[in-house]
Amino acid sequence: EQPVLKVGDWVDERWIDLDGVDSAQDDLRLRGASNGAVRFARGEGIYFGKDELYFCCTSGGAARLSQIMRYRPSPKEGHTFEKDAPGRLQLFIESSDAGTLNFGDNITVAPNGHLIVCEDQYTDVVDNHLRGITPDGHVYSFARLHEQTELAGACFSPDGRTMFVNIYSPAKTLAITGPW
Repeated sequence: EQPVLKVGDWVDERWIDLDGVDSAQDDLRLRGASNGAVRFARGEGIYFGKDELYFCCTSGGAARLSQIMRYRPSPKEGHTFEKDAPGRLQLFIESSDAGTLNFGDNITVAPNGHLIVCEDQYTDVVDNHLRGITPDGHVYSFARLHEQTELAGACFSPDGRTMFVNIYSPAKTLAITGPW
């Protein structure tokens, strides 16, 4: 049965093995779900930071506007005794309003610990945003791109002073300075 997660809920992970992962029948997600796996809708951006991994489900959630999951690996990740101290999965953010988060895609973590999420929506709404998300889950608008194209690849310089982000079309890379 498909686990139901609510925002803020944590669940213990249990990895499952699946055969036929080349999925010639395009049914891997269905077979996984029938074996108890959580299905993620359009998994895209991923960032591994301080003992946590965040990833975007671009069209996830009841409104299909975006979800961000957080995973804390087991201290015994990948080892025989992992089942004694499993990793934990949390539904960190689920958008129910396009004005809050609309198709979160690429993701990074700023030096201040906030997530920076690039939106990737191609609908009647022209604007795509860079959204910030505080460690306690508050979503805020950081920047707005008034073009029918996506923002992608947000990342920080090694010294953490400059964030780089790409505009898909027309192709551009922006450098945005902090303080962060």
